[in-house]
Amino acid sequence: MKLIIVGGGASGLMAAIAAARTMKHSEDITLIESGAKPGKKILNTGNGHCNMTNERALPMAYFSDDAKLLDDVMARFSYRDTLDFFNEIGIPAISRDGYYYPKNREAAAVRDALVSEVQRLGVRVVSNSKIIKAEKNPDCFVLTAESGREFRADRVILTTGGMAAPKTGSDGSGYNLAMDLGHSIEQPLPGLVALTAAEFWVKNLAGVRLEGTVTLVVDGIRRRSQQGEIQLTDYGISGIPIFQLSGDAVDALSAGKKVAIQLNFWDNKTETDILFALKMRCKARPDWESGELLRGVVPNKCIPTLLNLAKIDLHVPCKTITVSSLTKLAKNLSQLTFTINGAKDFESAQITRGGVPLAEIDRNLQSKITPGLYFAGELLNVDGPCGGYNLQWAWTSGHEAGLAAAK
Repeated sequence: MKLIIVGGGASGLMAAIAAARTMKHSEDITLIESGAKPGKKILNTGNGHCNMTNERALPMAYFSDDAKLLDDVMARFSYRDTLDFFNEIGIPAISRDGYYYPKNREAAAVRDALVSEVQRLGVRVVSNSKIIKAEKNPDCFVLTAESGREFRADRVILTTGGMAAPKTGSDGSGYNLAMDLGHSIEQPLPGLVALTAAEFWVKNLAGVRLEGTVTLVVDGIRRRSQQGEIQLTDYGISGIPIFQLSGDAVDALSAGKKVAIQLNFWDNKTETDILFALKMRCKARPDWESGELLRGVVPNKCIPTLLNLAKIDLHVPCKTITVSSLTKLAKNLSQLTFTINGAKDFESAQITRGGVPLAEIDRNLQSKITPGLYFAGELLNVDGPCGGYNLQWAWTSGHEAGLAAAK
């Protein structure tokens, strides 16, 4: 039995290892990678430190089209299994509040250990070979590379990734292969990505970083909030809290809904509490200029814009500011609203949202449409938050697909 794995990313490497540990003849396994060396995208994870997994990487943390199937698959290879696996191949992990990294904090060590294990097991690796066509004949799969070279196999695992960070090889070509073999694709959208805003004044805030709370609002309804370091840019708003909300924001925009992000500058205080604090500051320092009213509260670069939005001149004494203007200022400090009109593209995205629906595969990650075809990783319609969740899905799905295909 010959097995081909198309795509040498995190899930592809894991699939190759799981299969090679199961099959009697590991030399019958071929891993085909479009780049010069497998695992390039792993090097970018965790800002180069590789957040390998997370103790909170449970099924309910993920988005998918089949929660029951996702729960079943993830129960068979959890974050604990991931830690045991990497320790076995020489990568001990350390925890930072449940976020696990390699002890030396180097993503390259993770990639190199995986590649080394693939080589040790005798898996055949074909690099610089991009598969552009797939078909199923009565007796085998036929995969055609860009060069015209053909590969034949009894079983195939597609682990080509999505469309995020295409320079690492995730260019969306796997969707065409999946469709060649009878599958549909949920619309791919950028995930874990910065959002763009319509307001003209965002350019005035570019470069500001601050601790704050952001809330996603869809069609006027507050959905959920995230807290952490926010980055204001000349196009909109970014930072990990925004990434965590971006999947829902992009989905809502795609569905034609109105999307906004509200930013709370002041320790998550309510508008009423902020208004009271502003009044007390004005009372204590009536001769302060208006610009001094927010000194030490928000980044200096934000002060002129916030005052302007509240119709407060920059240099007037605090004692002359009306209650009406203070109320507007308090509202913006509690929920400065960014009208979201889009997201950055796949070049900037960390993951892809969408892909092959889980509804089209079985609990072993085998196609219900084309027997002998398996899927793993980002190519499937599963995505999670920042913090090791998406790598955990790669390890889980790669392991289970490799195991099942080899059996």
